[in-house]
Amino acid sequence: MSQPKLASLIPQAPPPTGEVLHISSFGIVKRGDEILLAKMLKPEMYAGKWTLPARIINFGEDPEAAMRRIVATMLGSDPNSLRLIDLQSYGDRHWDLCCVYDVRVKESSRLSGDVEKVQYFGLEALPQELLEGHREVIQGLRNKKIL
Repeated sequence: MSQPKLASLIPQAPPPTGEVLHISSFGIVKRGDEILLAKMLKPEMYAGKWTLPARIINFGEDPEAAMRRIVATMLGSDPNSLRLIDLQSYGDRHWDLCCVYDVRVKESSRLSGDVEKVQYFGLEALPQELLEGHREVIQGLRNKKIL
C-alpha cells in the first residue's frame, strides 16, 4: 500500500516534496449571460490580471463564510445570496480544491484596494489577461453546463 501524500496549507511552508494544497472559494456573479471579473492591482504577481472574486480559504474557515468575506472585501458589498454550484479539483504537486458559488450581490463602487476595476464579460469574450486557474474554473463550469 502506498503512502498517502501530505500537503501544507498556505501560508505554511511547503513540505520538502514541494507539494502544496490550496482550498479556495470562487464566486460567479452573473448579469444575464455575462460574468463579473476583477482587474487586480495586488498582489504584484496578479497586477493587471483579471480574476473571478476568489481567495484562499483561511485555516478553519467555512467555505461559505469565506465566500461572504471575499465578496465583501473585493467588491465592497455583502452578498444577497450564495449557493454552492460546483466543487473542482486541479493539479498534481500544486493541488487546488475550488468551492464555486453562485453569488447574488448589489452593485458597489467601494472596491478593495487590491482591485483596479470590475467588469462583466460574455463567456465568448473573456480577456486574455484572465488568470489561467480562473479560466480553468470557468471552463469546468461550462463543460458541466453550469454556465
